[in-house]
Amino acid sequence: MTDVALLTALAILFVVVGPLLLVAKGLGLSLIPSLILAGLLVGQLDVIEEEIMLELARLGIAFLVFTFSVQIHTERVRTVVSNTEIVAIVQAVVLGALGILFAIVVGVTLELEALADVGLDEPLTVEQALFVGIAAALSSSIVGTTLFTRSQSDIVHDYLSSEIDSFNDLLAVILLLVVSAGAFALDPVATQLGYGVMLIAAAIVINRYLFGIIDRLARGSDEAMLISIVALLIGFLATAEFLETSIVVGAFAAGIAVRDKPVEYSEVFNGLTSIQEFFVAIFFATVGALVTLPLDPFVPVATLALGLVVLTVVIKPIVTGALLVYTGYDRRSATLTGLDLDHVGEFSVIVAIEALVLGLLIEPVFEAIILAAAVSMILSNLTHTYDDEIYGFVAGRGWLGQPYHDVDDWNSVPDDISDHVVIVGYGRQGRRLVAFCEELDQSYVVIENNPQALPDLRTDCDAYVFGDAIEPETADVSNLEEARLVISTAESKSLTEYFLSYADTVDVIVRTRELPMAAELIERGATYVIVPDLLAADQLADSLEALLNGEYDSDELRTESMRELDLERAPPSRSSADR
Repeated sequence: MTDVALLTALAILFVVVGPLLLVAKGLGLSLIPSLILAGLLVGQLDVIEEEIMLELARLGIAFLVFTFSVQIHTERVRTVVSNTEIVAIVQAVVLGALGILFAIVVGVTLELEALADVGLDEPLTVEQALFVGIAAALSSSIVGTTLFTRSQSDIVHDYLSSEIDSFNDLLAVILLLVVSAGAFALDPVATQLGYGVMLIAAAIVINRYLFGIIDRLARGSDEAMLISIVALLIGFLATAEFLETSIVVGAFAAGIAVRDKPVEYSEVFNGLTSIQEFFVAIFFATVGALVTLPLDPFVPVATLALGLVVLTVVIKPIVTGALLVYTGYDRRSATLTGLDLDHVGEFSVIVAIEALVLGLLIEPVFEAIILAAAVSMILSNLTHTYDDEIYGFVAGRGWLGQPYHDVDDWNSVPDDISDHVVIVGYGRQGRRLVAFCEELDQSYVVIENNPQALPDLRTDCDAYVFGDAIEPETADVSNLEEARLVISTAESKSLTEYFLSYADTVDVIVRTRELPMAAELIERGATYVIVPDLLAADQLADSLEALLNGEYDSDELRTESMRELDLERAPPSRSSADR
């Protein structure tokens, strides 16, 4: 295979996909299904050989994984397993076991004499079933983030999805190393795992100790930094090839080696974002192009694919939601998190590709995994778009049962509280609002649904409710109808709609990033709308005015800015006696 063949395949892919995407955009269709369907058309034209398409998919996913692993902060890695990671482990074990069991049942059924005409030429062994289990178990931070039609926010289910997906990505890297051994034997698997540990250890060393040298040598030059990052990526890819392990593992390690410094090198990291979007398009298009129609053999492939779709789109959200509710999260956050994970991840695709190339996976099982990936990603796009409506539908019919905990057992609110401020969310903005209310001696109630914030609520807040703000019990305990003001710090459509329903009797402040939407919300009754860009502009104007009027000197303004951006790096501010 030559580089010219790969470039030709890439050119054909975009020549066909480009115009179709323009048509889809003009018709207002969603990007993700359009890319997959356009890729499907390319595959049916049969103008690109399967071997070349597989290699293109491997390279595309490798670069995509690199752009995402750059965002991993190694200094935040914990040595203690969190509740969220326990949920991720249990979910992966349950879905993986169900996937393996399902594939084994299908394999045994196909060996029946009555199904001899529609069976497989090769037996569906336990080893083959393992790959079905992997596809069922792993979701993906890359696919999941790309599928979000809304901006990522600090609401709980976005955080939970990211945590679970990141754990799945790490698990997938380990599985890739096992598959790269080319055989399920102890010695080659141990060797590959050793190579993986070496690559990631080298990446961490470079990130912690050597990247600073690169930073100093670049002297703020975006061009020099970009070239250095590309050279680092090529070095890790070459090392992975030399060690005969997956280049995706090399790309993952290369991303970890890069220290994420978006403030100092904004143009570089904006460029990486553009590269990420480019390879996202390649990924979804190649998934569609790898789908084989008509399916041959039809029954086994269609059965395995249908089972995988049911496991990922239906069973996985149910299992995830149940585990999160049991852990202490509210029903709404648990349900929406489950819907964020309802797809076959990109790592499952690359594991299947690597296994097929190495002869560990038979063609029909590979076709089933690819077909399930394409279908689940299209369906996942729909569930992400209408996740609030789906939650309302199932909750309204009582299918979610009662909250795991009684709201009355998780709050500290005076019975006679009234004319108070209800603060929804105890993040950075919520904490400042609490401090402001306490300075004014204004009574308040904080509503938060993140269990990790519960200790701080109990320590820092005079009055709080732990629970979903939309649940009727939460409104009752917080005495929402008697409040003076409601401030929602989370950018959530469902929360905004809910609190606007109180706008006739209570002053309501909500949040959005879009200026036209802010005007619409005010027309609908909001007292004020928090728009981060406008607040940032106002803060900038105030800082410049203070600087020009002599209230700040440049060093003090720089110190204050560093404190806002990164508390740990900010030098201590001088007292009035030092000035």
